[in-house]
Amino acid sequence: MCVVEIRPGEGGADALTFANELADTVTAWAARRGWPVERTAAEPGRTTVLVLTGVPVARVEWLAGTHRLQHVPRNDRRGRRHTSTATIAILPEGSAAGAPVVRGEDVRVETMRGRGSGGQRKNKVETAVRLRHLPTGIVITRTSGRSQAANLASARADLEQRLRERAERASRHATDLTRRAQVRPDRAAKSFTHNGQRHEVVDHDTGRRWTLRAWRQGRLDLRRPGRTRSG
Repeated sequence: MCVVEIRPGEGGADALTFANELADTVTAWAARRGWPVERTAAEPGRTTVLVLTGVPVARVEWLAGTHRLQHVPRNDRRGRRHTSTATIAILPEGSAAGAPVVRGEDVRVETMRGRGSGGQRKNKVETAVRLRHLPTGIVITRTSGRSQAANLASARADLEQRLRERAERASRHATDLTRRAQVRPDRAAKSFTHNGQRHEVVDHDTGRRWTLRAWRQGRLDLRRPGRTRSG
């Protein structure tokens, strides 16, 4: 499973329209191949997210990078060529974080007497608990419960929550690194060029070419023969 994130780059409203067109292309391509697609706007007006269920990242990652659009808008009387960009990032679909596995050998449990109000039993019996998670160094202490079992259960629940949050932060960080390695939103960057005057799309990594019409219809498995490189 993979996630396709499409974001407008430089170019204002033109870039936003271009990003939406890229999302339409990927959606049409997936439909032609029989791939289920769920399309959402993670940030309305900015990011479009396509979830391709059952599709490995390797089948789609060639689309990743900065897509550059060069064309002459119809409303520009001077005939000036405009350049806009949009980016496509291909990411593995993250699974929802479930309850982390806390192995017994990774946790050191210490008991102690409770402190403060709570009656003679709480202050004389070792009801307080301190958990130390050895792999991460997380330490959690519980003293407020009236029984050791209650404090231990509370401490374990807190430890699992902290480990879950830690794993989610690590996952977000890894995703950000993957995204940054794939895309640059500035005009100078280019993985693909969409040229309105020549009515073609060029993949600068492989030299593959498509007509704009074929590209926008999602016919990405067909391509126009041409030069091996394009400037």
